[in-house]
Amino acid sequence: MNMEKRSTGYEYTVVALNFFIVGFVALDRILIANLFPWVMPALKIDFTKAGLIMAILSLTWSVSAIVFGGVSDKVGRKIIIIPATIVFSLMSWMSGMVTSLGQLLGIRAFMGVAEGAYYPTAIATVAEESKPERRATNIGIMLSAFNIVGMIICPIYATYAAVHWGWRTALYLTVIPGIILALLFWKFVKEPASTAAKKQARKDGTAKAQTESGELKGWVHIFTYRNVIVGALGAIFCMGWSFTILTFGMSFFTQGRQLPPQTAGFTMAMLGIGGALGSFAIPFLSDQLGRKAGIIFAGFCTVIATFALAYWSVSLPSMMLCFFLMGFFGYGIFPVLTGALPYESVPLNLTASAVGFIVFIGEIIGAAVAPAVGGILADAYGLNMTMAGAGISVFVATVCAFALKETAPKVLARRGVGTPK
Repeated sequence: MNMEKRSTGYEYTVVALNFFIVGFVALDRILIANLFPWVMPALKIDFTKAGLIMAILSLTWSVSAIVFGGVSDKVGRKIIIIPATIVFSLMSWMSGMVTSLGQLLGIRAFMGVAEGAYYPTAIATVAEESKPERRATNIGIMLSAFNIVGMIICPIYATYAAVHWGWRTALYLTVIPGIILALLFWKFVKEPASTAAKKQARKDGTAKAQTESGELKGWVHIFTYRNVIVGALGAIFCMGWSFTILTFGMSFFTQGRQLPPQTAGFTMAMLGIGGALGSFAIPFLSDQLGRKAGIIFAGFCTVIATFALAYWSVSLPSMMLCFFLMGFFGYGIFPVLTGALPYESVPLNLTASAVGFIVFIGEIIGAAVAPAVGGILADAYGLNMTMAGAGISVFVATVCAFALKETAPKVLARRGVGTPK
């Protein structure tokens, strides 16, 4: 009984520490965008170059996720997570020292490498240390920090710090919590059992024999699992929806709906509030009813809310409601689709590789292509059509989910079947 209590307490410690690290991943990634009104004139850059600053991080993040996800499956989680946390914190601090566009692009590229390395490795860690019946819920709690910090706290902090202390100081201060969290992770988090066993096997000279016996398989084996391929397709269209909304949401409210900037900003925050709540509510639902059912239910609700925003919402309360529901259901999908589902679909030694691949495909295609398509639709048909395009994107992702194999432990236990791997 005492061992169970210690185990449960340790599980919550791992989730809590990663929750705060994810929060500062979000802060470091999005803070620069909220500081653009001060950064752009200081560095003499236009909107095209500002977009490049955001894009380069997405590019290096996606490549790093698939590379370091696979590396962490082999060498361990802590050796990736702790240096990555330190590096992206230092890169955020160094962003406040730049004097040119080239310097900022280089720093943002390195930041993307560090954050991309952290993401799949941390998800695999939380998933392994969680009880199977609350695995998706824990991943959702961890990822909800991205919405809470990145979409709610970050804009408030950025504007306050920039006005009172200057935009450079706003960036300098972010290094402090990052370093503290890296030290806490080193102190309180142990190497997960699966990667600890592999490290010991290499030390004992038995890793080769284990591989030949079939217990371990190379990372390319992830492509033989249906859920990894279908999940990657779904991630493309889910991230396409997300980046379309984030890119054109403010313009939709200020230009399409003629809201004052401050009112539009508060309405945008509803996406983050909904996302923060949905990031653990939808995963909790998927723990009880199934990954497939959770994604399909949340997906169709997101479709309805997105189309309602485009063609029904005209009053401020209706716009805020639509944006809240879009955040709640839309961002509630991500912990299941990019976390619990790939983790449960492949062998333990491939979990971070599977997560990294899905993130890589979603970021490199969905994050890059969707905003360009949204811009074309906006220029040709108006911003309402751009929002409708986002709705179509998440509809396609929802349809893809019908091809998934169920992996939720509770659901499989009720059916009396084992793992789908």
